[in-house]
Amino acid sequence: MNFNKINAKKLFLKYLPFVIFFVIIFTWHFTLPRLGDDITFAKIYHNQNIFNYIYIQYETWSSRFLIEFFLIPLEGLPRILWNFFDSIIFLLIAVLIPKIIFNMEKIEVNKSYIYNSLSCIFVLIYIFTTTNTLNEAGYIATTLNYTWPLFFGLLHFYLLKKYVFLGNNTNTKQKIVIYTIMIFALLFAINQEMILTLVSVAYIFIILYCLYNRVKIPNMVLVMLFIIFLEFLNVYLCPGNHVRYYHAISYWFPTYYNFTLVNKIDLGISVLFYRIVLLFSLTSLVFFGILALYIYSITKNKLSVILSLLPLIIVLTLLIMSLVGYRPPLQFMGIGMTKYGLLHSNLMHILIISSIYAIIVFSVMFSLIKIYKHGDKKISLAIFCLLILGFSSQMMRGFSPTVWISEQRWEIFYYFCVICASYILSVELIESRYDKINNWLLKRKLWKFMYNLFSSSNNNEIKDDKRDE
Repeated sequence: MNFNKINAKKLFLKYLPFVIFFVIIFTWHFTLPRLGDDITFAKIYHNQNIFNYIYIQYETWSSRFLIEFFLIPLEGLPRILWNFFDSIIFLLIAVLIPKIIFNMEKIEVNKSYIYNSLSCIFVLIYIFTTTNTLNEAGYIATTLNYTWPLFFGLLHFYLLKKYVFLGNNTNTKQKIVIYTIMIFALLFAINQEMILTLVSVAYIFIILYCLYNRVKIPNMVLVMLFIIFLEFLNVYLCPGNHVRYYHAISYWFPTYYNFTLVNKIDLGISVLFYRIVLLFSLTSLVFFGILALYIYSITKNKLSVILSLLPLIIVLTLLIMSLVGYRPPLQFMGIGMTKYGLLHSNLMHILIISSIYAIIVFSVMFSLIKIYKHGDKKISLAIFCLLILGFSSQMMRGFSPTVWISEQRWEIFYYFCVICASYILSVELIESRYDKINNWLLKRKLWKFMYNLFSSSNNNEIKDDKRDE
C-alpha cells in the first residue's frame, strides 16, 4: 500500500474534528453584525492615515499600537477577510491547547482524535459563552483586542515549549525563523495589558519550575523577560494610557480617586465571585461538574465527592431559585455586592457572602489537594496555575476605573483558563476509562466506522513494514 495514502488518511482522521470546527465557526461569523467600534474604525481606515492615527492614539488614548496597526485595515477591508482570519485564529486556539498541554506526537491516533475533539468542544463552549462579550464593542474590534492576543500568547508558549525546553533539533535558518515568530507573537500578545500581566505570571511559574527542578533557565527565557519588561515600560510611559485612566475616573467612576489598595483588591475579588455565583456561567458550571466527577473517579469516597460538589450545588440552587422566580437570596447577594466591593456592605452581607465565597474556595482547593494526593501531581499543579491565571485576570478589574464599563470583556481570559482546566480534567477522565468508553462507542455505527478506518490504516502500515523487512 502507498505510504502517502496511509499517512494522508491518518492525518485527515486525526484532524477531522478541526475541519468540522472550522466549518461551524466560519459559518457563525457570517451571522455577526457590524456595530460599535467596527463602524468607527472602518471610517478611520477610509478617511485617515493609519500611522498618523496610531500616533495620535498613543499620545491620547492607548499603548496598543501594534494591535491597532492590524485592526484598522481589517475593519476597512471586505468583511469576509476578517471572517476567514478570525475563524483561523479560533481554529488554531483549538489546535494549540492539546499541543501545549500534552506531547501529541507521542499519543496514538485513536486517542489524538478524542483529544482534538474535546479541544474543539471546549473552545466552542468558550466562544458561545463569550459571544455577548465579543459583541460589546463590535466583533472585529473585540476579537483583535482580546482573542487575537490570546492566540499569539498561546503560539508563543507552544514554540517556547517545543524549541526551547524540549530542544527540537533545528538548523540556524530555522532557529532564526522560529525565534522571530516567537518574539513577534509575544509582542502582539503583550500589547494587550491583561495578557501582559498573565504572560508575566506564566513566566514566573516557568522560572519557579526551573528552580524547583534545578533546570538551567534558558537564555531565550531571559530575552523574553527583557521584552516583557520593556512592554511594562511602554504601558507605564504611554501618555495616552494616563489620559484615558484619568478620563475614565472622572467620567465613569469619580469616587475611584479615593480607593485604597485594599479597596481595589476587594473590588476585584468581589466581582469575580459575584460573576461565578450569580451569573450562572456555563463555563463555571462545566468546570465544577467535571472537577467533582474527577474526584469521584480517583477517590470513590462519598465525603470527598460531596465536598467537591459544593460549588456546583450552590450555583445550581441559586439558578433554580432564579428560574422559579424565588429571588430573595439573589437580591440579598446582589445588594451585598455593591459598586465599591463587598467590604462596603453591612456586616451581615459581608459575613454571609464571604462564607459562601469561602466554601467555594475551600471546595476547589480541597479537590486540587485530593488530585495531588490520589491522582497526578502535575495535573493538580497545572489546574492550580490555570486558576491563578484566571484569578489574576479578574483581580485586575479592581485596578481599573472601567471595571463596570468594560463589563464582560474582563472575563474573556478568566473563562479561557477555566476551559483549559476543564479540558485537562476531561482528558484525564477519558484516559482512566478509555477501554470502557471505546467499547461503548464501538456499538455506535459512526464511531465504529471511524475506528475501523483508524485500525485499517495502522494495520496496513504494519503489514507494509513487515514486507519491507
